Amino acid sequence: MDELPHTTEGATPAFLTDCLREGGALDRSSSVAEVVHEPIGVGVGIVGQLARLSLRYEGEAHGAPGSVVLKLPSHFPENRAQGDRFNFYEREGRFYQHLADKLPVRTARCYWNLIQPGANQFGLLLEDLGHRTSISQVAGVGADRARQALVSLAGLHSELWESPAIDGFTWLPRFDGPINLSAGAGYREAWEPFLAKFGDVLPTGSIALGERVQAQWEDLMHTCRASSPVTVCHGDFRIDNLLFDDDAVPAEQVAVLDWQISGSGPGVFDAAYLLSGSMAVDERRACERDVLRAWHEALGRSDYRFDDAWTEYRRNLLVTTVYGVIAGAQFDPANERGRELVEGMAVRSFTACLDLDAAELLHPAAGPRPRSEAERVGDRTQAGNARLLT
Repeated sequence: MDELPHTTEGATPAFLTDCLREGGALDRSSSVAEVVHEPIGVGVGIVGQLARLSLRYEGEAHGAPGSVVLKLPSHFPENRAQGDRFNFYEREGRFYQHLADKLPVRTARCYWNLIQPGANQFGLLLEDLGHRTSISQVAGVGADRARQALVSLAGLHSELWESPAIDGFTWLPRFDGPINLSAGAGYREAWEPFLAKFGDVLPTGSIALGERVQAQWEDLMHTCRASSPVTVCHGDFRIDNLLFDDDAVPAEQVAVLDWQISGSGPGVFDAAYLLSGSMAVDERRACERDVLRAWHEALGRSDYRFDDAWTEYRRNLLVTTVYGVIAGAQFDPANERGRELVEGMAVRSFTACLDLDAAELLHPAAGPRPRSEAERVGDRTQAGNARLLT
């Protein structure tokens, strides 16, 4: 196979021929003769680069796709460093390798999947779902689409709800495992740079809340996982990662993309992340309890009370604040749309926490808890990484 390109623009006909043959979508009687590149997802994805590739074949293509989506790691050094640190690229590759075709959720068909951790090389060639309806996260999703998305997500959550099979997916990080706990160091290191960029647009009370969340991050993550039933979580369930087709059969009307942050943890986190980050503030305020109830009812779990789900929804809102903080401080957002996305995520997530007084679920102590030596080393390592990137 030709060398993995550094950017999607470097994908040649020969490279794509090899990929499609390796994945079984193209036999040796045909080859890719021409490829037209169209960058997509600019200002939508942060740690990856995407392009729609329109293909013309030489010979009988025998049903090979006319277009595909190529996904590669980000070529921005800051973003790539974060993707590597949290193992995003291997995680998504393993999802398509082990879980995508076993779960009751519509995903893009995977034509080629490169997973080479030793060489730090990853790549995906996916089905082009561009004909489906997309919704801008910056503009925000309405109540009906949010309800549709969460009812669909309930099928994924219910399939592996409290299942011992989850422990067999060793590549799937625990909600309170080392990778996610290390985000506490990232939160603390990113806080001042984040405030310098976005502090003036945050709602009143956000700074005090953020300081409490970052100080208690490790305990918060342990509590969230211990207090809720565990399942497979998408981890980045926001409207930019969803595509709709109302003409499809009900189980396939919502297609879910971008599994880089998948993990095992409380399913209610995905709901909290969608509603707090992908809805305009007033829209969320008007419908969030009813939409969450729709997710809860679709789970069909009589042993999981809605009142408990609501409490854990509020607790998990605190976790969602980390996305805007770290992205705002350390990622290159690529363009103005990317900046608007990060700003919206931050403002909306902090506002949701404040609206529902989620802070009452934190420890009452105002100051940071004493941290272990391992955590202090993690903070120093994160600080060193950040200085190397600036």
